[in-house]
Amino acid sequence: MTLFVAVLGGTIGGITWALLFIMNLGINFLWTDVRNAVDLTLYPVIICACGGLLIGLWEQRFGPYPREMAEILKDVKKGDQIPYNNLHIIGISALLPLIFGGSLGPEAGLTGVIVGLCFWFSDRFKYIISETDELPQIGMAATIGVIFGAPLFAFVQQIEDENKPAAIPKNLKMLMYFVGIISGYGVLTILQNLFGGRLGLGHFPAIEKISGTEWAAAIPLALVGVGAGMLYYLFMKMTKAAVKPLAQKILTRCILGGVILGGVGIFLPYTMFSGEHEMVEVMNSWPSMGFAMLLLTGIVKLLMGNICHEMGWRGGNIFPTIFSGVSIGYACALLLPVDPIFCVAVVTAALTATVMRKPLAVILLLLICFPINGIIPMTIGAVIGGAIPVPKWIAVAENQENGLIQQHQ
Repeated sequence: MTLFVAVLGGTIGGITWALLFIMNLGINFLWTDVRNAVDLTLYPVIICACGGLLIGLWEQRFGPYPREMAEILKDVKKGDQIPYNNLHIIGISALLPLIFGGSLGPEAGLTGVIVGLCFWFSDRFKYIISETDELPQIGMAATIGVIFGAPLFAFVQQIEDENKPAAIPKNLKMLMYFVGIISGYGVLTILQNLFGGRLGLGHFPAIEKISGTEWAAAIPLALVGVGAGMLYYLFMKMTKAAVKPLAQKILTRCILGGVILGGVGIFLPYTMFSGEHEMVEVMNSWPSMGFAMLLLTGIVKLLMGNICHEMGWRGGNIFPTIFSGVSIGYACALLLPVDPIFCVAVVTAALTATVMRKPLAVILLLLICFPINGIIPMTIGAVIGGAIPVPKWIAVAENQENGLIQQHQ
């Protein structure tokens, strides 16, 4: 079983690298090579509109994919089967919005492809290992760990609230989680070092000072992050209402979404793409960007993620949310006499926890980019963010969307 899980984890690492490599090739071609050759001011609008056309045609043919990572995780924990006869469709559905500049993360599409693959493994190898029903959950943990480069985050994401009876002892299953995660992450790292295609958040330096001023600002900074998280939900409600008349006009809303994305991207370029590479650029240039630009970029990024999703540009929300927290945190650092990394750590943790609803998982995720002496500020932000209840209408809207997707499966 251990050997089988190690092989499965390595396969997951290889597939993740391949999809990320293709994504980076497409982004570099469209947004570096071609853009430098044509040099048009309206280039983002034209390319994003063309991307919207392709995404709309693809959705008309195959349905609204990929699904959100949280939805897939919930189904896997319930023991529901994830179809694996359309993995190529999910893969292309995930790559198109990312390559054409969508303000989305890659985790949704990658999770859909790889968890479907795990169910395929489970069905094909039952004659070898009787515990194959556990493979999708183990594969889910490996997938999350590989995508985010955070094994502990993946482990907590998978075991949290796990009430489904296991076919193998709990301690052994935890070992399988780590075997799958480490195997997948190891293969991904080797392939990235050999061929490139790296995906990852930037690394912040250590917090230089944590004095009484920082501690006094911690709760207000956390409330700023929570406020940004509430804006995320407000934007979700607004975009759902605005796009409702276009629900059946797939091509129209996908192309319109591309036009809006590209138009905003001309003035606020960091609102495009998933945000991990853009975060590094903000880390290096935030003092010169100014308070208004940083705050506006962080808030509009939250809006654009919802616009993309509702217009048919589907993907994850974790990387864009982290970027928004970083941008808003740096904006606060320009106003307050507080260590800038402290500001960013608290605001980002609070915003991400408000959106993800899992404080411990958020802390472990953010440790891949924040210093170890930022763990207490992040804990303050994450606990406060996770304690704020989600608006009631969010659950209703999510259930309606899940039903729509299941009709296409």
